[in-house]
Order: sequence, then structure tokens, then C-alpha cells
Amino acid sequence: MARGIKDKVAILGMGCSKFGERWDSGPEELMVEAYLEAMQDAGIEPTQLDAAWFSTHIDEIGTGKGGTPLSVALRLPNIAVTRVENFCASGSEALRGAVYAVASGAADIALALGVEKLKDTGYGGLPVSNPGTLNPQLTPNGSAPGNFAQLASAYRA
Repeated sequence: MARGIKDKVAILGMGCSKFGERWDSGPEELMVEAYLEAMQDAGIEPTQLDAAWFSTHIDEIGTGKGGTPLSVALRLPNIAVTRVENFCASGSEALRGAVYAVASGAADIALALGVEKLKDTGYGGLPVSNPGTLNPQLTPNGSAPGNFAQLASAYRA
């Protein structure tokens, strides 16, 4: 029977980059800003990290594919970095991955970090992304929130 993880994991620290139109900063700078604040808040050193989860959505215009952008930007020690993507829930997926790594004993300390930098593309609003093999709700002008609203309306009906 599942017993949960409520007594197996603690969040040691957190950090957040400053909100606003950050034309002077790219995704890498935003990651570093949040990371340094989180590490200071936690009172730990980078060598204490066992693994990291990196969330970002639109890799074609943002940070790039895979976990490499996080490990390079933060100059992480030789640890595994897993990139996760789940639209607006990507940050939650990163946190969930890190939490379950600690709860399972696979890591003593894990990092979860997410970044998105959309406004530097010159595109007004969310850019169009590849819908994959099947997404009938997506139109050339669609966005994740718009698609979710359409799905919610259809579900309600």
C-alpha cells in the first residue's frame, strides 16, 4: 500500500529571478540568478547536489534541447540533469522528479529549476510550437492556455 513521501523530503532552499521585462538577461542569466539565491538560502555547495531536473517548454526559441543548458549555465558538478516539459506544469514536473529522487534514496540533494524566456523572440505572445503527431485543438495562432480553455469548454459540454 502506498504510504506517501510527506516525511521523506524537505525543501532546503529556494530562489527566483526578478520578474519583469528582462531585455538585459537571457535564460542563462535568469537560471543563474535563481540558482545562486536558492543555494545561498539552502546553505549548501554545488558539490552536494546529486541530480537536477530542468523544466522549460519551448526549446526551439529558448534554452535548447536536453538538460545541457542547465548544467552549462550553472557549471554544475558531474551530475545527471533531466529535462522535463509539460506545458504550464513543467515546473511542477521538475519539482516532482527531484522530490521522488530524494524520497527513493536515489539522491540526497536534488535541484529543480525552470526557466522560460519568450519575449526576446520578437513574437507577440506565445510562439507557435510543433504540436507533435496529434493535437487537433492547435491552430497556427493557438497557445497552450487557449487550447486548454477549448478543451475545458468541450469537456463541460
